[in-house]
Amino acid sequence: MKKINQKKGAGNLKSLTNLALELKKKKLKMYIYGALALIAILFIAVSLMSMMLMAPFDDELDESETSTKGCSVSGGSVEKKGKELFEQNARGGELEGKSDKIVEIAKKNKIPQNLFMAIIASESMWGKGENATIQKNPLSVMGTKSIHDSTYSSVEEGLNDGAKNLYDLYISKGLTTPKKIGAKYAPIGASNDPTNMNARWVPTVTKIMSSLSEGNSSVKVDCSSQSGSKNVGKEYKGALPSWSNNDPGKGNLYDAGQCTWYAFGIRQKMGKPISTYWHDAHKWNERAEAEGYKVGKTPKKGACWIAEQGAGGAPTTTGHVGIVIDVKNDNTFVVSEMNVAGGPYHVTQREVKMTEGYSFIY
Repeated sequence: MKKINQKKGAGNLKSLTNLALELKKKKLKMYIYGALALIAILFIAVSLMSMMLMAPFDDELDESETSTKGCSVSGGSVEKKGKELFEQNARGGELEGKSDKIVEIAKKNKIPQNLFMAIIASESMWGKGENATIQKNPLSVMGTKSIHDSTYSSVEEGLNDGAKNLYDLYISKGLTTPKKIGAKYAPIGASNDPTNMNARWVPTVTKIMSSLSEGNSSVKVDCSSQSGSKNVGKEYKGALPSWSNNDPGKGNLYDAGQCTWYAFGIRQKMGKPISTYWHDAHKWNERAEAEGYKVGKTPKKGACWIAEQGAGGAPTTTGHVGIVIDVKNDNTFVVSEMNVAGGPYHVTQREVKMTEGYSFIY
């Protein structure tokens, strides 16, 4: 009996020992898991604190972007009274309550606040026009679509896209006043303006700008820090880029298949962009000069060659435009062009001799 009890006792002791070891292992695991959990919690806490500390710094960067990237803007701010005036006129429309958002978007995109708000007011009838109420497109951005097909899911989206368009096509190119913008955006005498509404665009926007800034609408925009936005006057050194009718360039609003459509697209691919609002070819040199491009009578590689109406056999209604791809001498050059031999969409090359009515946009 004693041996049996001793065996049982030994067995029980062994079981207790094993149980103790198991408990010890579990306890050790709990300590390890607890330590890991504590480290994870501390890591998350430190990360959150870092994000909170960095947030104000990020905001400061956003605020200063107007002076450190691209163009710098000084003046033209819209303060409390200007915002109140906007809200008073926007009441009941799509832009009611959006004055602060408009100022914020202007700052973000390096656009004078009073200029941005004045153009919005003029274009959208203070947010009550169909372009704002239905299309959510208060700046009437067209892109590659017609104005009637250019819609946004929200008016904020339309405002942001409009601001980007205004900066890319106007502000960054030195067109920073209603007068300079109007020559390109709303040219007087344009064929698509039979009632001459464009004649009122500049004075209307100018007046609204002044009222939003309490009579002091003075703005200074400096884009001198930008390099090569137009490459004005510089001869093109590279080879002619490849062309595809399926990729005519971003924002190309010229009639597809025409000489202007090709010239706009190929210059963009060359890194020498031009406006999408110059209309017929014979108007290009005058409008380019108004926007700060150099225009002359000497052929240079990469320049737009402009033939006035009827000059050298150009169409008597629209004139013609091609791109200079080689210069033999001051009197002879080679052009790449569309809609001459083979008709619309066909790109060809030919040698041209200078004659009366030719000019070049560099």
